This record gives sequence, structure tokens and C-alpha cells, in this order.
Amino acid sequence: MTPEDKAKLADALRRAMPVSRMVDYGMQVEDAGAAHDAIREGGEWDQVLDDIAARDRCFARDAEDRRDTVAAREHWHRAAAALIFAQMAFTFDTERKLVLHRKMVDCFSRFAEHATPPIRKLKVPFGAGALHAWVFTSGKDHAGPAVIVFGGMSGWGTAYRTMAEALCAHGIACLLVDGPGQGESRLEDHSYLDAHVARGLSRFVDLAFELSFGPRPIGIWGNSFGGLFAALTAAADPRIGACCINGAPTRADPPPFRTAQEQMAAMFGRRDLGGLEQTFELLSFHAQTAPVRCPVLIVEGGADPLVPLGSQRAFLNGNESVGSAVFTWPDGEHTIYNHGAERNARIAKWFADRLTAPGHAAGKP
Repeated sequence: MTPEDKAKLADALRRAMPVSRMVDYGMQVEDAGAAHDAIREGGEWDQVLDDIAARDRCFARDAEDRRDTVAAREHWHRAAAALIFAQMAFTFDTERKLVLHRKMVDCFSRFAEHATPPIRKLKVPFGAGALHAWVFTSGKDHAGPAVIVFGGMSGWGTAYRTMAEALCAHGIACLLVDGPGQGESRLEDHSYLDAHVARGLSRFVDLAFELSFGPRPIGIWGNSFGGLFAALTAAADPRIGACCINGAPTRADPPPFRTAQEQMAAMFGRRDLGGLEQTFELLSFHAQTAPVRCPVLIVEGGADPLVPLGSQRAFLNGNESVGSAVFTWPDGEHTIYNHGAERNARIAKWFADRLTAPGHAAGKP
């Protein structure tokens, strides 16, 4: 790689992973800033983040030796967050990406062990593979509703701890999941994206009912490209009682940027997007034939470079629910990275109002 190519790659990585996004996913702001400075000075993105994670793993082990569970939990999570971004440096499923992702899962597992109540790691069969989930609850005997939360092409289940905790604060269980083409489901069990993504995500609805979450309807919350998958799943599965779409396109058209095209191709288990035109059409939202009928929340930002302000309101076409709403942050970045705490609080409250309202029953959104 020439110095010019390396500089272009560094710029692309910083754009894809701004400090606001890194903080939203659980990094400390000073660590996120230091990572940006290091790559600007010529450091390798994956190694810079791997080193930050290694430091926090040491802090976590020291805290465990002192029996300081709270500090250990937070340092394990900080290490996991740094590794989320380390593995993002690799679009395709290389050995280095797999090694970094496995380190991340190990750190997140150690964080989960120290959580109160404990966070369970589960998976469900799907096709020839399996799909993975982290289950957060508000208490040992949780018997309320649940919301399924996931991301898109590069931000996956473990990135959304704060969303899960915001839901739990309202008495709502949360399944942070890797759907087809995402995270462990893809890297470990080779479950790839295809035209039937809604069937895969509905397996998590099955799981929620198997865990006895309910009897109220299940919610679904998709971030970035995953918001489109949330809409498609909610349109197809009547058990879903509320749907949040945060920063999503309405169509699965190939993105204009090479890196994003490669990320999408990797979700399909491919090196390129050739020959997928029919699949793209099947993965697009069509309100005329398959509207979302449950309450829908659109979350949009005025500074989102990927999803034009107002474009997501097309997901409301054909939707007649009085519970639907639009939350707009005029300065909001993609998926509202820069207002994460406020975003989480408002969305969690919206789900609580929809899923815990008197009269709701499972399968009757």
C-alpha cells in the first residue's frame, strides 16, 4: 500500500468511526480521541484499538483480583468496545477480523458475567447455521415485554449495550442480536443475509416467547441498515407490537461508496454485489403491498450523511396506528450517535408506552 493509499484508508476509517460513534458504543471519549490521533500519525487502526483493549483487560483483571466487581465489569466492557472498532478495520471475514471479533466476544462475555442481573448468551438454529443473542432483563423474574435490538452492516449486537439498559430501566427485556450477515451469526455460524432476513429475525421473536417474555407483543428496534430489516420483519410478523427504525434506507440498493458496497457484499457472504438485483428488490420496503401495521417510530437526524432527512417517513406509508411517531434531532448524526443517552431514553419510553399499555396482548398489535 502506497503512503497515499494508506492516508486515504486512514481518512475513511476515521469517517466511518467518528469519536461520537465510538463513545456511543461504549468507549471513553479520551480513548476515542487518542485512537483518532494515533491513526492520523500513521498508526494501524486495528492495532491501536487492540492495544487500548489490552490495557483495559489488564485493568479488569486487576479489579477482579481486588474483588471490585463494578470496576471489572466496566473495564471488560471498555475492552469489548475498543475491539468492536478494531475488527471494523477489516470489511471481509479475514483471519485477523475473526481473531479480533473473538477477543471482543470474550471481553463482552466477561462483562456479562459481572452484570446484575446476569446477561445470558443464547443462540437459535436458523437454516444450516445459527443466530446469536445477548439477553438483558430488568430482574431475575422478568415477565414483561421484550424488544429485539440490532444494527446494520458494521455495527452489530454488542455495540448497543446502552440501548438494552435503557429498555431494562423501563421494565423491558432486551435481546441484542446478530441477525443473518452480522457478527457471530456470520463469522462463527456462517448465517448470511438473503431475501429471507425477516424469517431470521422472527426466530428471535420465537426466542422471546420461549423465554416467557410477554404476554404482551414483542418490539423490534433496527439501527442503520438494520432499520430496513426491522420494518420488513414487523410487516411480516404480526406478533411484533412496535417497531423503531433508526437511520435506515427504504431500499436495499447498492450504496455509492466502495467500502459500503464491500460491507454489504460481506453480509451476503460474497466479494461483490453482482447478480443480486432481484434480492435487493425483495429486501426493499413496499408500503403498497406490505405496510407496517403496528406503531412505528422513525428516528432521524438532520446531519446524517447517509439517510436524507425526511426520507424515512416513507416507512409510515400505509400505517394507520395512532401510536406512530417521528423523533427528529436537527443536528443528529447517523443513528443519532451524538445524542446517544437522550436517544435511548426517548426510544425506551416510547416502547414502554406502546408495549405496556393496557389492552395489549401477544399477537394482537
